[in-house]
Amino acid sequence: MTGFNTRGVSTDDARQENLVAGLVQRYDKRLPGSPEAGHEGRLSGVYRDATELNGGSVTAAGGYVTTIGLIGCLGMNWYAWPDLIEMWGLGVEGKVATLLCLAMGISIFIVGLYFEMFSPSEQPIYFDRAHRKVYYVHQGRKRFWLFGPSVVEARSADWSLVDAELHTKLGGSTTSISRSYHMVFLVRSSERDPTIVDHFVLPALDFPGAMWEYIRGYMEAGTPPLRAGEAPPFKGQGFDMIEALKQRIRDYRRDWKEFFWKQLFFHLTLPLFLVFLLVNRCVVWTAQTVHWPPEITEALGPPITEADLAADSEHRLRAASERTAAGA
Repeated sequence: MTGFNTRGVSTDDARQENLVAGLVQRYDKRLPGSPEAGHEGRLSGVYRDATELNGGSVTAAGGYVTTIGLIGCLGMNWYAWPDLIEMWGLGVEGKVATLLCLAMGISIFIVGLYFEMFSPSEQPIYFDRAHRKVYYVHQGRKRFWLFGPSVVEARSADWSLVDAELHTKLGGSTTSISRSYHMVFLVRSSERDPTIVDHFVLPALDFPGAMWEYIRGYMEAGTPPLRAGEAPPFKGQGFDMIEALKQRIRDYRRDWKEFFWKQLFFHLTLPLFLVFLLVNRCVVWTAQTVHWPPEITEALGPPITEADLAADSEHRLRAASERTAAGA
């Protein structure tokens, strides 16, 4: 996720006085962000003294933007090709107008190529309260060539040097406007030097206040990562489009019986799906694997199990139910 203002120094005065575009709020680690805490289903791993948010593959089902751009570009050129040829023959102004039309038609496809190809295979954020650290994935802005790979590496930062901000972005169409919220974490150079040296993002939040309270409570107040009755996330093999397609083929007859209209829609849109499948394979093949240093994997340890929860008499991993709390 790019496009956020992460330059300068991370101080309340500097960020607010400079009227940073999109900045809504800077969070205080001493103050609750919401009466309720929640992870919005972003919790992807729980360890003895660490939590994982936004884990899982970001490329297994990726390629939507590139696919939309490719189909739109091909469709526009197919229907408008005679008009473009005629426009091209109208002198210099016609040639300029033709090139602009082609650029507009291909722009979404180019944006998709730039952001979806050669992207990190995963972008989890680990909050390690035992070592007061945060681990995240950094993707460099400098690419080896225009649509090629960039430097992707796992990084760590002291929790005391991480500041959290709420940013908003506007989007939508000609008939509606939508607003999306993103939590941007700024990494300062040191305790004495507030220069911003890095950042990472928790994107597209529905309830950012509750998410911040979940993170703040875990790191600052020692609240358990799991709610009462909540099971730890399953850390199994990641989703893969080809494996999902094989499963759909095995269940083909059953799906026609149970989901007739859904199957009919899928078959009518099969040409579009084939384009998406091709683009998705390119996204998966070009994805850059994130290599986590041994010191990070050792600090995290193995994910917790139900046996660990059963032995957790102090409820550090999962909150006690109301009945248990009342009995205590």
